[in-house]
Amino acid sequence: MRKGHKACTLTLCLLYFFFSWLTVPASAVEVNVEGDHPAEVKEKQEISCVLTISGIPSAADYLYFDTDLEKYDDKPIYNFTELNLQSNESHFELPVKDDIKKIVVQLNGQVPGVTEVQQYEKLTLVKYDSKRTGYAYYRIKPTDEKGNAIQGSDTSTFTIAVTDVDSFEKKAAQIEDPFLSMYLQDMFDRGLVTEANKLADYLIEKKTESLATEEESQQFKEKLNGFSDPVLGMKLQAFFDLGLHNESNELADYLLQEKADASNMK
Repeated sequence: MRKGHKACTLTLCLLYFFFSWLTVPASAVEVNVEGDHPAEVKEKQEISCVLTISGIPSAADYLYFDTDLEKYDDKPIYNFTELNLQSNESHFELPVKDDIKKIVVQLNGQVPGVTEVQQYEKLTLVKYDSKRTGYAYYRIKPTDEKGNAIQGSDTSTFTIAVTDVDSFEKKAAQIEDPFLSMYLQDMFDRGLVTEANKLADYLIEKKTESLATEEESQQFKEKLNGFSDPVLGMKLQAFFDLGLHNESNELADYLLQEKADASNMK
């Protein structure tokens, strides 16, 4: 029994070490970046940085490179200076030698544009691509000779900020009427950017003009106290709240004066 117990224990230990060895995670690719690569960029912004790649798995036959940056000027997208190798393609596979410890590559590119302008006689339509997040400076993954991915890839992403879109969203948020706000957003999304902005500016300006000071509001409410008809008072208050301050005051003064004249004649 003892011998059987020892044999069983030994077998379990061997199996434990065997499976532990199988589940050891592969070394992850490490990418050190020198140069600007902000999380948020503007469209058509030029990017240039140096990537130093280490921790390449021994099982890797290739390093697969991918980027959403676009080529600009006469600069190659990938420039492997130490290997005397360049590429203008956004996708590139680099053969990996067994003894290589690190790879240095200069990454050059331009942020994609997300604005499209179309001219129809006197009408200008401006469309913005709805995809403005999830772009990548680089996606690097090791693969075997058949192109199968090996554990240990690395990715660096960025978001494209469009000032005109952000500015209009802030304007739309200031318009309290949900129907008008949705209508203006629909105009903007259809490409009528100039028209939507002009109308939004007008509505915001009217809203600002319609805001009475606390003192003006209090003075008008004191006038309404002189009306015995509550319905008439509510209508005048509604006109005042719409921004018709002068008109509401003039009408209130006129009606109060008529009331006073009628009282004096009695």
